Amino acid sequence: MKESILPHILKTGLALDPAKTALFYYEASYSYETVNTLVGRLAQGFIDKLKLQKGDVVAIQSSNTVEFALTLLACLRAGISLTPLNPALKAEEIRYQLENSEAKCFIFEGYVAEKARLAAGKTQRVVFNGEKQEGEWSFEEVYADAEHQPLPLAPDTIGLIIYTSGTTGKPKGVLLSHANIAEMLDMMIESLQLTDKDRSLLILPLFHVNAIHFTLLAVLLQGGSAVIRKRFVLEEFLPAVDRYKPTFTSGVPTVYAMLANLPKGVEHQYDLSSMRFGICGAAPVSVSLFERFESRYPIKLIEGWGLSEGCCASTLNPIDGQRKVGSIGKAMPRQQVKVVDEQGREVPVGEKGELIVKGPNVMQGYLKREDETKKTLVNGWLHTGDIGYQDEDGYFYIVDRKKDLIIRGGMNIYPKQVEEVLYQLDDVLEAAVVGVPDELYGEEVMAFVVVKEQSSLTEADIIRHCKEKMADYRCPKTVSFLKEMPKNSVGKITKQPLREMGKALMKK
Repeated sequence: MKESILPHILKTGLALDPAKTALFYYEASYSYETVNTLVGRLAQGFIDKLKLQKGDVVAIQSSNTVEFALTLLACLRAGISLTPLNPALKAEEIRYQLENSEAKCFIFEGYVAEKARLAAGKTQRVVFNGEKQEGEWSFEEVYADAEHQPLPLAPDTIGLIIYTSGTTGKPKGVLLSHANIAEMLDMMIESLQLTDKDRSLLILPLFHVNAIHFTLLAVLLQGGSAVIRKRFVLEEFLPAVDRYKPTFTSGVPTVYAMLANLPKGVEHQYDLSSMRFGICGAAPVSVSLFERFESRYPIKLIEGWGLSEGCCASTLNPIDGQRKVGSIGKAMPRQQVKVVDEQGREVPVGEKGELIVKGPNVMQGYLKREDETKKTLVNGWLHTGDIGYQDEDGYFYIVDRKKDLIIRGGMNIYPKQVEEVLYQLDDVLEAAVVGVPDELYGEEVMAFVVVKEQSSLTEADIIRHCKEKMADYRCPKTVSFLKEMPKNSVGKITKQPLREMGKALMKK
């Protein structure tokens, strides 16, 4: 039986230099030897103290912390599946993910403790960076005295369950096996030419596959180092590059837009020469942003594209050779990307169609969602729902989305979920949510509503209601009241006129 390499992810770093720093976290640093010991003790504690077994699920809700990184590595070592939760989720959203994933243990950071406890029910709880309550474990208490030694794990062991919003209904759990993850890491290492000399600056949230794979696991697999920041803070970015000398980072367009908008000359106050490149994904980069950023910073922008269902990335502009601004790049090693029509037939170069992906990185399926899996995975091909085309040089471009997905600052928002919350208000007769252009976040959420006559409902009332029910980033920034919705011949609300209306309103 072929074994998973993920329980041994620290092997190269340990062999090269056990004393080398694997993780930097503000004033603290952790050598490969220390990380290996902590991971081993934590994995054994999961087994001995929390009574977790191979195949069980652990949930974690946390900002980017060392505890998050250690939990991930301990789960991979012990054959336990990890499902990360966005810290912005509200209690109802947390409860759904815990129940759907059948998590046996819920680890959470102190600052989300109130809503985490409200959602956890009888799920075993572990808290860190905060006071524990009766019946809970502190993170430190979970460590065992003995270290768990990696045992052979089958490559089809589920390593991660990443929840991604669906266009309808509840979020879906993407099942990523050890083989999917290992293949993804190899593709990244090859494409980005990562070595043990590389050091990542981890600023994107660790509950997302981008940060997990690009800026944590890939660099550790090579014996490099990761500089972990709790979250992206504009004022901290350039000083962190100057201090820690990272060689690369991964961000969303909003990150690079904020850096490009800093006062002129700020960049000259810091030594940024260590940075080889910055990966940019989650949403298209405008040509103007690309040029503004690269004219100021000695950091090469590498644009790519992918989905959680594909483990993170499927295309990438070359690190050496021609980068095409506005393109999402070429297919990554060992992946196939095609543009197809509605019948699944490949279309000619330059013609638009749906992008589909095939490769060993493609998910095992959606947890408990066989029908959705069958629709998305067809004959081994992942149907992405993104509309694009390929040029004569093999570079791909995204032009639209088949689904109504809104991407705000790299976060996926599906209008249907927001609309369902709007319809909870008795005075709302009709609701429609669209994405409108936003200079900072790429897109912002705008809601259109038709309310009952004599209704006193205000924009503030609606936004307040949404913030009580959903993570803030999903909530509408603005609400526009209409007398009637634009509809097609069968009475269905048509969103394109609303998008145009939204664009016009944003310009006022």
